[in-house]
Amino acid sequence: MLRYLFFTAMFIHGLIHLTGFVMAFGYGGLNLTTNHISRANGILWLIASFLFVLASILFLLKHDAWLLATILAGIVSQVLIFMFWSDAKFGTIANVIIVTVAIIAAAGKEMKYIFRD
Repeated sequence: MLRYLFFTAMFIHGLIHLTGFVMAFGYGGLNLTTNHISRANGILWLIASFLFVLASILFLLKHDAWLLATILAGIVSQVLIFMFWSDAKFGTIANVIIVTVAIIAAAGKEMKYIFRD
């Protein structure tokens, strides 16, 4: 159950990042921020979205690469959040939760290798 909850949270967080891309390129007249998002930053929002969606799918498929994808997504996302702090600061909560789960999972995998006979 928790597996699917985590997958859903990470997937939705990834989809939320699409709003930055959509606003940067002016699709649908969406304007949810007080600051202008350049097209270059819009591409970064798209990359963060792609990485979170990829990480969530890899997580669901139990592929080890989800750990790297999640940490990269968290880094890109948090950089963007710092750049657009007044509008996106609450994304930090999701990033901290998601990346913490990934770090704990990675540490658990590493411990299996260390204590293996």
